[in-house]
Amino acid sequence: MDDALVAYNAGRVDGAAGFRDPQIAEDPEVGADYRIGLLDGRIAAFHLNRELRGILGPDDVTGA
Repeated sequence: MDDALVAYNAGRVDGAAGFRDPQIAEDPEVGADYRIGLLDGRIAAFHLNRELRGILGPDDVTGA
């Protein structure tokens, strides 16, 4: 169980950073947990960007 949580957390951090570790993702024991964490991290990053656009406005974020 601890390995699954560590893999999930690593995936979440990597997903938020926009990075994917193919070696961990393909691991037969913890790969699925990593990939779920990766997706959750990407979703969290998307929501953060959406919130920033709502606060700053689209022109301020793109620099146009």
